[in-house]
Amino acid sequence: MSASTGGAGSGGGSGEGSAARVALAWALVGVPLAYGVVETLVRASRLFGG
Repeated sequence: MSASTGGAGSGGGSGEGSAARVALAWALVGVPLAYGVVETLVRASRLFGG
């Protein structure tokens, strides 16, 4: 039953490195996206709020 012991970290310890890459990718996409959303909301509030 050793075939069922493989899991998410069965890549020779590369699970942590891959998680770091995913976090970095999300940060690279998420930070500018969040900035754009905030800027859009601020400008829309100026436009519609007076």
